[in-house]
Amino acid sequence: MRPAFWLASLLFVAACSEPHSPAETKAAPPAAATVDSAGFNSTTVKSLPLRQLPAGVPRQPGKVLEMTQWTDANGPNLLLISRSAVQTLPAGPDDPNDVQSVSLYARQYVQRAGKWKELWHLQDGVERCAFDMWLGPVPGAVAVTDLDADGRTETTLVYKLVCRSDVSPADLKLIMREGSDKYALRGHTVVQYDSVPAAQRIPADACCLDTISAARLEEEYELLTGRYETEKEFRQAPSAFLRFARQHWRRWVVEQEMGQL
Repeated sequence: MRPAFWLASLLFVAACSEPHSPAETKAAPPAAATVDSAGFNSTTVKSLPLRQLPAGVPRQPGKVLEMTQWTDANGPNLLLISRSAVQTLPAGPDDPNDVQSVSLYARQYVQRAGKWKELWHLQDGVERCAFDMWLGPVPGAVAVTDLDADGRTETTLVYKLVCRSDVSPADLKLIMREGSDKYALRGHTVVQYDSVPAAQRIPADACCLDTISAARLEEEYELLTGRYETEKEFRQAPSAFLRFARQHWRRWVVEQEMGQL
């Protein structure tokens, strides 16, 4: 399994609008509604039908996969996740077989003075994949929270990138946004490949792959399963953000199905 997994890892190419590292459902409301004095009520988080964008929202690239709306201290918010059509490239000197590429987009808008203004956007993708490919949000994993109780919500996405020819783990990314601030966990899923339940393979401590030597990972590639690279991007965030991200990662890290585009 290892050679195909390492080859698949090399095929992921991400492009993100933010200046740092590559980027990077129905929205699942909290179990109990919360209202804080700063102006966020969790019951306002709603999944919208995908057939028609709200009036004034720009046309999205590709097919809309998820659309979530809510209200916080900034006013009405709208999150859109879309995916491009798969592009097939014919075999060439560098690729003996046909390869495929696909892109994922996420955009959050806030309504001000009756007009939708983009708050942030993300673009990521799988490129030149010659194996089984999949890219998209983990169903149900979008979360809208106000963990620091300032009335401005945090938006958390979890999405999966796949290019593999076996049951190797997929790439998994958790992206949390609070306005222009971005925090991320990037690592790998847990897959079911034998009689041991996948949930039992979730590591007790999923951090941090960047502290494990490349030589050890080469010898014990199972260490990648369910783990992410680092928590460094959360150093300047409120402590509640990282606590939530760790819990959310653990909740969604197991692959429930092996999808293919």
